[in-house]
Order: sequence, then structure tokens, then C-alpha cells
Amino acid sequence: MQPQHLPSFPLRALLVACALAVVSLLYLPLPILPQLARTHGLGAAAAGVISAFGLAYASGFLIFGPLSDRLGRRRVMVSGLAALALVTALLAAAKSAPLLLAGRAVQGLAAAAFPPVVIAYLAERGTPRQRVWSVAWLSTAFLSAGLLGQIYGASVAGRWGLGAALLPLAAIFTLTAGWLWRTPADPARASPAPPAGGYRQFGRLLADPQLRRVYAPALLLLMCFVAFYLVLDARLGPALQAQGISALAARELALPGFLAPLAVAVVMPRWGAGRVVAIGLAVATAGLGLCAWAGRAHLYGLLAASVVFITGIGISVPGLITRVAGVAEAPLRGLAVAFYTFVLFVGASLGPWLARQTAAWPVENAFLLLAVLLGAAAVYAISGRRTLSP
Repeated sequence: MQPQHLPSFPLRALLVACALAVVSLLYLPLPILPQLARTHGLGAAAAGVISAFGLAYASGFLIFGPLSDRLGRRRVMVSGLAALALVTALLAAAKSAPLLLAGRAVQGLAAAAFPPVVIAYLAERGTPRQRVWSVAWLSTAFLSAGLLGQIYGASVAGRWGLGAALLPLAAIFTLTAGWLWRTPADPARASPAPPAGGYRQFGRLLADPQLRRVYAPALLLLMCFVAFYLVLDARLGPALQAQGISALAARELALPGFLAPLAVAVVMPRWGAGRVVAIGLAVATAGLGLCAWAGRAHLYGLLAASVVFITGIGISVPGLITRVAGVAEAPLRGLAVAFYTFVLFVGASLGPWLARQTAAWPVENAFLLLAVLLGAAAVYAISGRRTLSP
């Protein structure tokens, strides 16, 4: 498939802002869970606000990616964003626990129509350099949502309630859907296969050694990311608080690392996605190794090492996305990217489990385990360099 015309700069900027808003929906309630438990009568089930969204979100990736291969990227994004805007606006008025939990599940499913599809949409448009920059900005939005979504939730929802935080996001979704609707339709595709046919192609994806060397590191990447901050909060939170450093401040210190995808866009055309992935995983592994060395005895050193770790993740993610979009055949690109985002989110979901398994370990050993896991992912990715295109 030949690359299609690149959307205008304002539309690309809006798509990046929308990506940030969509992914922030997952993290927005985290800092206000006690408040939601009181106002909606959730009690101990407050965490269900996160899991209800998350399970539907992960499942939706595997629905909408293949659907966009069949129906077209624009159509799926417009429909998904329109539904997401409506559900998000209705959730702003939800007062009871059942309505909130059910609405979050529907919201998660609708939200899943955007991230994998917009990656494939922009990866098919413009010159190779333009596509790299598009993926870099999307990667920055997806990564920074984990931090900025929590800050937004604490500052807006924490002060004025969940509805006050949701309505501006619904407006962003509506604006993006309307703008996309006015763009030209996707070119006609080849004769479509039966609806279930695309899902039979999972075997082809997993049989491809180049794609396996993307999916396996992706699984471990966000698993280690989530586990790292959970271990940091649970094991070192009081010590950091004693130094005047809150959990949110510890995350804000790593914000420069979330900008790494923009630097990657400069070197990706010259170095190639395979090399970028290998470097990113090596940097992330080194950051975790330094965290294990610093441990409880050197808190400031540990926080500095966390910036190295996050920078490695910021380098790896756009490389992994570019590898998927570049290696997958055009008719399977939506499915390949959807499976990549699904694997990422499964890894993030396993992070809490991994953190619990190391709860009785010295914190230095917990960080060392994470470093070993990411180091194994780096070795696996590098071992296939001879089979990877540059």
C-alpha cells in the first residue's frame, strides 16, 4: 500500500491531544478513588472504577483494530469517538455505583476504538520521516497520559468532582470526531474477508519472528513500569514523604523521560526501528539496575535513576510501534497494532501482580528483578537483529 496524504497539521495536533485525553481516562480516577467511594457509595469496590474500564479497554483493542482493516480507519475512529463523547458526558451525571461502574465499562470499550486505529491511520500517511514524527508525538501522548491524567484528576476532579473533569474531555472527543468526519474517506480496500477472517490471522502474527520480538518486549515494558511505581510507593513512600517528596512529585521528576519519543524521531530514519528498540530497552534496563543499586540508602540517586528508566521506556515505545507498523502486511496492520496495544495493556495489568509477588523482598531485590526481566527482553530483541530490517 502506498502512503496516503498526510492530514493537516491542526488535525494531527488534535489527534495527539485526543490520544492524550483518551488514555488519561484510565488514570484520571486514581487520585480520587477515596472521594468516589464516598460520593457514589462504592466502599471497597472503588477500585472497580479502574478495572471496569481497563478490562473493556483491553478487550476492545482486539475488536476495533481488525474492524478498521475491514471498514476503514476514519469510520471506526469517528464512530468510536462519537460514542465515547456521549458516554463520557452521561458519566458526568452518574450518581450511583452501578451506573458509574457500568458506564466506565462502556467508556473503556468505546475508548479502545481510538489508540490502535489512530496509530495505524498516521503510520500509513505521509513520507517515512513524517510517519516517524507522527508516531513519536502519539507515543509521547500515550506515555505522558499516565502522569498527566493523574494530575488532571487530582486538580480538577479532586476539587470540583468527576463530572467537571469529564465534560471537557467529552468536548475534545466530539471536536475530533467532527473534524475527522469532514476529511476524505479512506481509499477503497480489497474485497473484504468474512468478519471473523481477520481474527484467524493471529497465528500469522505470532508466527512472524520479527513481530514476536516486538510483542514480548512490549509485554514486559509496561509490566515493569507499573510494578516499579507500585513498589516505589508501597516500600519507599514514607521515606520519600519524610524528605518532602510526594508520590506525584516522584513521578513528575521523570517527566523529561516522557519526551524521549521526540528525540527518537530525529534519529529513527537513520538508525532504524530495530536499533532504537534495542537501545531503549538497554537504557531502561540500566535505569532499573541503578535503582536497585541506589535502593533505600540513596533516595535521590534512586529518583535520578528512575529518570533513566523512564527515558528508556520513552525511547522503546515509538521504536516498537514503528516496528509493528513497518513489519505487518498492510491488510493486517490494524490487527497487528491492535494486538501490540493489547499486549502493552496486559503487561500493565500484570504490574500489580508482580509488585505483590515481591512485597516481602528487600526493595533492592525487587528492582533488580525488574532489571533482569527487561534485560532479557533486550537480549531477545537484539538476538533477532539479523532478521530485522534496519
